[in-house]
Amino acid sequence: MKKIIYLSFNIAVFVLTSCSSENENKDLAQLSFKEKVANLEAALEAKAELSETEREQIASLNQLVLNKSQEPFITTAPANKSFDFDDLGADRVEFNAITQPPFYSSCENTDMEVQRACVEEAVAAYVTSHFNTEVYKTSKVRGRYEMTASFLIDTEGKIQDVKIRNDYDKALSAEAKRVLEDLPQMQPGKHKGKPMAALFTLPIVYDLKS
Repeated sequence: MKKIIYLSFNIAVFVLTSCSSENENKDLAQLSFKEKVANLEAALEAKAELSETEREQIASLNQLVLNKSQEPFITTAPANKSFDFDDLGADRVEFNAITQPPFYSSCENTDMEVQRACVEEAVAAYVTSHFNTEVYKTSKVRGRYEMTASFLIDTEGKIQDVKIRNDYDKALSAEAKRVLEDLPQMQPGKHKGKPMAALFTLPIVYDLKS
């Protein structure tokens, strides 16, 4: 549906600017989504008379901008930068310290640091694509909210012991935990040649635009 709306919007912009110069078209291309909508709205309103269809189009565009401005999104901060808690022991090491990190088959590489970075990117991508942002409807949070999550990748490559470190908002914490618990199994890691669990940390940033 969003693709159809976006396509219709681009067609409308093209029709209204088809007589513009090449420089004007370049300027238009550099405008933000909101500025393009404002320009289209102004062009429609500048007409001597508006048809009912054009009035409905303006109302639809206004609603589209409003919805877009309020759409929440999920990002992640750099992983494994903080292990300031007491979850380490003889049976586990930090993900950024394990000599042979756990990995997904798509990340297999003879260079351990490349492999490590690939896994961090894969985990971040999984979280951002699987997090249900609709939980904001039952959330107390408005604006930006950051959670620090941790989990263990055990000696079989399975995800265990998911914890959300700052769980002020229970709805967002529960969703973050659900997503992380659903992470696909990895190839297990080793530390100095021996099977070893790895502790992984990931800041998750939730932002409801206002």
